[in-house]
Amino acid sequence: MSRMKSIVALGSVLTTLVIVGNAQGSELVTLNTICQTALKGTDVAVAERECQAAVEEAGSRRRNDPEPRAQAYDNLGDLLLAQTKLAEAEESYRRGISLRERAFGKFSAETAVSYEKIGNALLKQKKYPDAEILLARALENREKVFGEQSREAADSLNVLGLAAVIAGNPAKAEGYFQRCAQIREKLFGMRSADVGRAYQNLAVAVQSSRGLEAAAPHYEKALIAMEAALGKDDPALVEIVEGLARVASARKNPREADAFWRRALVLRERALGPEHASVAMVLNELGVNAMQLNQLDVAEQALRRALAIREKVLGLNHLVTAEAASNLGVLLHAKGDRPSALILLRHAAAVTHVGLGGANALTQSRWGNLSKVEQTAVPASAPADKPVATQAVTPAKPEVAPKAAGKAPVKKEEKKEEKSSGWGWPF
Repeated sequence: MSRMKSIVALGSVLTTLVIVGNAQGSELVTLNTICQTALKGTDVAVAERECQAAVEEAGSRRRNDPEPRAQAYDNLGDLLLAQTKLAEAEESYRRGISLRERAFGKFSAETAVSYEKIGNALLKQKKYPDAEILLARALENREKVFGEQSREAADSLNVLGLAAVIAGNPAKAEGYFQRCAQIREKLFGMRSADVGRAYQNLAVAVQSSRGLEAAAPHYEKALIAMEAALGKDDPALVEIVEGLARVASARKNPREADAFWRRALVLRERALGPEHASVAMVLNELGVNAMQLNQLDVAEQALRRALAIREKVLGLNHLVTAEAASNLGVLLHAKGDRPSALILLRHAAAVTHVGLGGANALTQSRWGNLSKVEQTAVPASAPADKPVATQAVTPAKPEVAPKAAGKAPVKKEEKKEEKSSGWGWPF
């Protein structure tokens, strides 16, 4: 009888421990959920409090549920990463991966999550080789767990492609994006936004390494898939449409380019409003393209709008504003308005000289345009709406200035005309 009482008592204790353990696990899951919700909001103080509470709970020695504990460290890492505390974020992610490796081994879906998070933290610290090792390990895990032709493997290939772009290696990125696009197309067909984004990423990488003509088929496939998935009026299509506009310009087909730029303008305005810097970028491209079509009034309307937006949003002395001023100045000289052209061209040249230095090719080009206009005398009989034939300045193509403050380019370098601003990575 005494032994039976002992067994019953022990069973009661074990049952209590299980209940307590489940309650503790549930509490940590709840804390993680609250933390993740706070991370999606704008109140940093709430996010810090909730994420720290989850980590403190995860650090308790009586815990033995590794995945919720690892998620707590991941959430804190995400918060620190958003605060640009990169080394601290990496440390938090590494605490999560140690839990997952002990619990699930190095080849598991759970561990792959940690590898990608650490890889992202390393990328932001510009530790590119180390980041690629971790991201490649995540891909290897997902291929082993889900298969080489799985959606999860495609997602890892996409991340590796983005990492290669950030590291300044678009040729390597092309290989990753190509594999990602092939897997996604095989899985989902050409009516999927994921497929469209994969081809868009591939197009941008190819454009960066091999030029617009090589990128054109990928932009075309991206547009087909995105239109099928989202419709023709979704703002997510805009950067693909802009890419195809640049392809048309490179092929000396300004009429096709005009159609694409007009479509891009509608999409940009719908998504961002009529006075956004990205709208001004499209207007600038539309205006310069209209000059190629000899639609000078259309060009003037677009370029004046582009200049007004940039002056308002970026200021008079910004390099991107100088671009619009220079293009409008060239146009007005072509229309016979020499005084207005001189004002704009002088301002554009001066701003560019201050911003980029006198030895810069763009600075010298703008001083050269100004010099040609200064040396040109306007005939008294010249109609106001027609180009002046005497020593006319050749209409400039879009001049891509450095991006607006707060928007770092993928590659920090002096940009060429074919790499015009406005494109980006879908995700």
